[in-house]
Amino acid sequence: MAFLARLFKRSTGLDQERDDAHQQGVRDARQHALHEFTDPDCQPAYLGEVRAMARERIARLDRELAEVRTALLRDAGEARQAVLRMTVDSPRLASPNGTHAANGRGDDEFITIAEARRRRAERRRAAEVKDSAERVFGARAQLERLAREWDGAVLRRNHDVEQVHAWAQRMIAAYRSGVMRAHPRREEIPPLWKGEVIAMDTAAPVAGSEEMGGLLEEVERRVELWQAEVHGRRELPTPRAPELAGPPKAVPEKEVVQDEKALSDEKGDV
Repeated sequence: MAFLARLFKRSTGLDQERDDAHQQGVRDARQHALHEFTDPDCQPAYLGEVRAMARERIARLDRELAEVRTALLRDAGEARQAVLRMTVDSPRLASPNGTHAANGRGDDEFITIAEARRRRAERRRAAEVKDSAERVFGARAQLERLAREWDGAVLRRNHDVEQVHAWAQRMIAAYRSGVMRAHPRREEIPPLWKGEVIAMDTAAPVAGSEEMGGLLEEVERRVELWQAEVHGRRELPTPRAPELAGPPKAVPEKEVVQDEKALSDEKGDV
């Protein structure tokens, strides 16, 4: 019921505005000079007032959008910096010297102390890479969320601007109907007055979308390069490939048992 009451109130207010515009057209047609309505290059004073009100409302919407843009771009910039910093500082999966120590025993169950240490170091690096990946992907997800918020803000702004334009056109149509009703030479009134059509400005939303899109593209490229570096590959991976979607695979538990057993055996031999 509350919604219906608000809707009725809004409709009643709009009806009153249209009625006022119509009555204004009747009065102006009787009181103003003939050329103000019949000359296509002229513009009735009321038309200028409606356009000024529409511009003021749209300017207020753009100021609100600019505030949202500033806040979202600030947060997006912080997320970008976090991704760049973490992809530079995070460890790599490859061993420090890029090689694997050989155990010299083929496929024996036991491994050397050096091999056990290498595997433990590799597991530590894998855990660190997993942690870095979670933080990198979290920062990227935050940036994507901010981009969606911006798209939503632009959609709301454009919707509100369209409503302002629709309001202006309804007021102008109501005013014209009043003029046509009362003007003695209504047949000479042109179908459109100068400046009657109000253009929709989209420069601010487009600029913000380009900035946000640029940040996303930069971060996506940096994450792709980082994923290739982490996995020790020279070629770039396919974006969002399934093998790169999650953290590195853990070393099987069997190898962990073998590591500890090898260490015990080696220490016993010393």
